[in-house]
Amino acid sequence: MLPIRVLLTSLLVLCSTVRGWAKDEVDVSVAMEVHRLNNGLRVILLPDPSSRVISYQTWVRVGSVDELPGKTGIAHLFEHLMFKGTPKFAAREFFQRLETRGATVNAYTARDYTVFYEDFIPPLLPTAIELESDRLANLRIEAEKLEIEKQVVMEELELREKNSPSGKMQESLWGLAYTRHPYQNPVIGQPWDILHLTAKDLNDFFARYYVASNVTLVISGDIQPKTLLEKITAAYGKLPERPVPSRSVTAEPSQGAERRLRMKDHVAGTSFMQGHHVSSAFDQDSYALDVLASILFDGEASRAHRRMVEEEDLLLLMSGTAYTPTYPGLFTISGYLQQGAQLSKVEASLERLISEVQTKGVQESEVKAAVRKLTVDMVEGIRSPFGLGQLVGTSQMVLGEAERFKSDLQKYLLVTPEAVKKVALKYFTPDNRTFIYTTPEGAKK
Repeated sequence: MLPIRVLLTSLLVLCSTVRGWAKDEVDVSVAMEVHRLNNGLRVILLPDPSSRVISYQTWVRVGSVDELPGKTGIAHLFEHLMFKGTPKFAAREFFQRLETRGATVNAYTARDYTVFYEDFIPPLLPTAIELESDRLANLRIEAEKLEIEKQVVMEELELREKNSPSGKMQESLWGLAYTRHPYQNPVIGQPWDILHLTAKDLNDFFARYYVASNVTLVISGDIQPKTLLEKITAAYGKLPERPVPSRSVTAEPSQGAERRLRMKDHVAGTSFMQGHHVSSAFDQDSYALDVLASILFDGEASRAHRRMVEEEDLLLLMSGTAYTPTYPGLFTISGYLQQGAQLSKVEASLERLISEVQTKGVQESEVKAAVRKLTVDMVEGIRSPFGLGQLVGTSQMVLGEAERFKSDLQKYLLVTPEAVKKVALKYFTPDNRTFIYTTPEGAKK
């Protein structure tokens, strides 16, 4: 699925009208306005009169997928540098003017985009507009500030090295599964690349990607669209008009053979993670893959949990998800082994589980249950201004159009048991698998 699949519609949706399902009404009516300023800045307004807060999100269509060899980590560095001040506002002004008054201020980087967000009460909206528009127009990266933030990122890497075996496995999985496509780049970057980045590298990157035509504002909650758009136009309209930066990536070739990696770490037991190359968000297969992930791995009622955790007592827990972003992604499966469980037995059990879907398929009732759960998750995701903004922003960044989400529910409803079996056969082949496992330091196997 998308990093976050989304359902929004301006009408009352009957989400169970296909193949004789019982009708379950889900009211997810949402108002949305999409505007484009003369300089190319996209503004998506999501007013909710019932909300008492505002989520102000700045989405920049740049992530680790846009980094060049030897320059990894540059997109992530802007999570830090964007808070380091401009000629008008000193460093930490976001925190002093917003966070000290109860706002949440944060940012994150993904493979396809970077997001900066603030959640706050309505009286803080003018301050947020002023701060956000100013740093987009006037940020300058100085060598001294850059060196400080590089060390901060290096400390992040060190902490992850010590405290996040699963995070290391995740990045190692993507790095091993991809050999040519830039999805192989770790989002946080390679240590040796980060240390050699210069202020010129960062300023050039900012000038290329942090332009109005490459930015989308998503503002949701207690807002007045007409008045807000006037303020946004006044604050951001003076940004120069520049071309949308092109994105050219090298396609990943077919894998051709299984890839395996063993890692050792300071952990109590063995864990594993495997990935299979799958489709992008634009492919119809993504819907059937989401349903397959739900049937096999979502919750204690899933096939994998019932068999491998409860019946066979091989795993403490496990999970699986279809990550289908802008370009073909990965279906990842991970688990933590029970003390004394053999990895070979875990692999054999997982292979049988998948093989059963490939040969016998899944039940209509399982598909119905999976779609209902996906529907509930979607609707729950838009209950808060932050969640709504995240869903809409993700749709814009990944699909290229905020309103493309509207057909998602209908497409899920059209997923059949045959479609689920088809994607299992198509993607879950031995030569399309990358397998990584982590064992305790000193373990023999």
